[in-house]
Amino acid sequence: MTRILLCVFFLVALNHTFGQSQKLRGFIVADSLEGFAINIVNYTKKLGTTNDARGFFEIPASVHDSIIFSSVQYEVISIIVSENDLNNENLQVRLYPIVQKLDQVRVSNISLSGNINNDTKDIEVTPFVSNRSLGLPFKDRDPPTQVERRIYTAKSGIIDRPINYLNGTLKKLKRIKAIEDLDKVIQKGKTTFNTSFFVDDLGLSENLIVDFMYYCAEDEYFENLLENSKRFSLLEFFQQKVILYKAHKEID
Repeated sequence: MTRILLCVFFLVALNHTFGQSQKLRGFIVADSLEGFAINIVNYTKKLGTTNDARGFFEIPASVHDSIIFSSVQYEVISIIVSENDLNNENLQVRLYPIVQKLDQVRVSNISLSGNINNDTKDIEVTPFVSNRSLGLPFKDRDPPTQVERRIYTAKSGIIDRPINYLNGTLKKLKRIKAIEDLDKVIQKGKTTFNTSFFVDDLGLSENLIVDFMYYCAEDEYFENLLENSKRFSLLEFFQQKVILYKAHKEID
């Protein structure tokens, strides 16, 4: 009986040791980072935060948690937390700017005199033609994002789809898309009201607004309020959620 009790105690202690959440701390390294807040999300635990002005960040994490770093000006970076990462106080996460490719430029063979009144008469302007201007059916939808196009490509083809499924490419792309979708919700939630509303009316410090948005995003009703522009209902939603958020964070 004593051996059984000791075994149970050992298993409980082992589970507590390895399952306990710690803090992942480190610095964002990127060009022209000053003034930009990077969205840092523990996708496994559904927690989010941002870096400070120096690039420093900390977020609750355990070994094998998936951490996503994203912003509009940098490429999405995903890391899997290791034991070394948790013990490293100087962990550095390097972000790379998104390179926007310009459309092909065609150089005209028109000779210009320098007189704008004369030169404009010689320039032939092609009118803009679209389905809308021609009275034809058109789709009033935003074009697919880069990751949506990559998912479509990964799922296309008899050979590519099973390969991308087995090697984890499709799963990774879907996870990145989920982070991008969540990021859009967070950004939209932040801009529905002025910062003064969150600070003065809700009593939150400015550095907790993003974290509060992630807390609100756990409620499916939140996205519905944003999509349908229900500002009065959203205001009431924030007022109710902030009470629960402060209790959760133990904020007076």
